[in-house]
Amino acid sequence: MSSYPIHRPDARLWFDRRFRSATATHSLYCFPFAGGSATYYADWVKHCTGPIELVPVQLPGRGGRMAEPSAKDMVQLAEEIAETIAAEPTQVLLYGHSMGAILAFEVTRRLRTLGRPVQHLFVSGRPTPTIVRPPTPVSDLPRPEFIQMLRDYGAADQTVFEHDELLDLLMPMIRADFAMIENYRYRQEPLLSCPISAWCGDADPEVPVAAMRGWGDQTSGEFTLSVLPGGHFFLTEHQAEIMRTVHAAIRRVR
Repeated sequence: MSSYPIHRPDARLWFDRRFRSATATHSLYCFPFAGGSATYYADWVKHCTGPIELVPVQLPGRGGRMAEPSAKDMVQLAEEIAETIAAEPTQVLLYGHSMGAILAFEVTRRLRTLGRPVQHLFVSGRPTPTIVRPPTPVSDLPRPEFIQMLRDYGAADQTVFEHDELLDLLMPMIRADFAMIENYRYRQEPLLSCPISAWCGDADPEVPVAAMRGWGDQTSGEFTLSVLPGGHFFLTEHQAEIMRTVHAAIRRVR
């Protein structure tokens, strides 16, 4: 466990609650990629039906939490989020893309210690936690090189890069996210027992299929890996297929 002091904001700040359902038995908590916010997942709500409610996670330093400092330590952040999720009444499902995949993984570990095991972990666009990514630091690149790196990732609509004032507002948060990823190091713990489902894009040069297969080594439960057409943000075009897998997983459990 992290030795950092934990200062938890109001639990309502962590989650986009617009899509909560009084009849849901399962909550799908969705964790953003570096520089991303909870709003990225808002469009997924149309695929959440029946027992599953969509709960995008809002990290500090963006959206309604723009005034808060960005997180610096992945494990400490996971501890804070896990404490908040543990107080929720529904069964827990976690989904994370890229940076969010590692955060979801660490939250899964923390929830296990809190006696609130995750029912299923879904990850995409990030090699297994034992592999260091990015391979070389990028958070302190000069502005032009950093922006080009974001363009190459496809991390934002291209129109964002045409507005210097917006970039000035977002850049500290995005750099902080990449610094947090760079400082993350996998720590040996007992295997998870929940199933893990993973996806990657067939044209994502940073996430080869072989590197995604390593997620299977993190659980004693079932592991499935799917390769879909697209680059690093293939999930934008394949959200319906991803959500079908989520619903199928819950039907098997039930």
